[in-house]
Amino acid sequence: MSSPIILSPMAGISSYPYRVINRKMGFELAYLEMLSARALHYLSRRNKEILRTAADDRPLGIQLLGKDPYYLLKALDILRDYSYDILEFNAACPRKKITSNGKGAALLKEPEKLNSLLKTIKDNSRKPLTLKMRLGWNDSKDALNIAKGAQDSGVSALCVHGRTRMQGYRDGIDYKTIAKIKKVLKIPVIASGDILNPQLAKKMFDETGVDAIAVGRGALGNPWIHREIKEFLKRGKIVSRPTIDEIKDVMTEHFNLCVDFYGERGGVVKFRKFYIWYTRGFSAVKDLRTKIARVKTKEDMYKLIERFIEVVKI
Repeated sequence: MSSPIILSPMAGISSYPYRVINRKMGFELAYLEMLSARALHYLSRRNKEILRTAADDRPLGIQLLGKDPYYLLKALDILRDYSYDILEFNAACPRKKITSNGKGAALLKEPEKLNSLLKTIKDNSRKPLTLKMRLGWNDSKDALNIAKGAQDSGVSALCVHGRTRMQGYRDGIDYKTIAKIKKVLKIPVIASGDILNPQLAKKMFDETGVDAIAVGRGALGNPWIHREIKEFLKRGKIVSRPTIDEIKDVMTEHFNLCVDFYGERGGVVKFRKFYIWYTRGFSAVKDLRTKIARVKTKEDMYKLIERFIEVVKI
């Protein structure tokens, strides 16, 4: 990859249309939404939808969630029929319904079990394996040991969110601990957390020395963030903010991709939240944002996109 800026997987967000739009703006590596190994074993309609992709959707990562070697092995069997490039194991998800079942960030409390699961996956998959982790359950003092254990288990790279599980998405990023992890590991380290703008992206690189960063919430309604980060790292300023017409074109293209992918009804419903994100920060659009929940047809969505542009240009 030529770009050290990766598109993070997000539940309910990282569909094929979302990835296509962000790839066009510079992101190379992107991920499917996180997949539960157990749910994948039953290959529900929802999982089939998540797994839908196309030849232009590369390089592609799959992030797997689980705690049971049996279901992880079953999931790996299923994934052999799919084209992707990187397999990431999740030990970072902080959601209670995930951690209460011993998955996601809960595995940080059981590093030996985590390492055993990583070895199981490594031994039964031909894809490069990476780990997504947080700095610990409620204390970052174990972060170095967890990271070194993952490296010893054979992962090819480590993605670190700079908070503990108990912090959730509160408080600031612990840049110092990420920097310590980068210093002691021999494998590439990717950092995530609060990369919401180019300035914070540069701060992450400068203060941690990581090899790459993973952008999540910062790309919502702002697929231009990749080029903005790239410009800021190179020139120390942003010179190509999107014009209103460019925003309109990208919104329309994204919406059309959603309709093509989900059908008209599904595409309209899926795009509603993206309309909110694309129009975030603009004045005089409050009334339009309240109308979005009632939009049900392509024609009405096109009209609301047009109206947004008209209001902003006034």
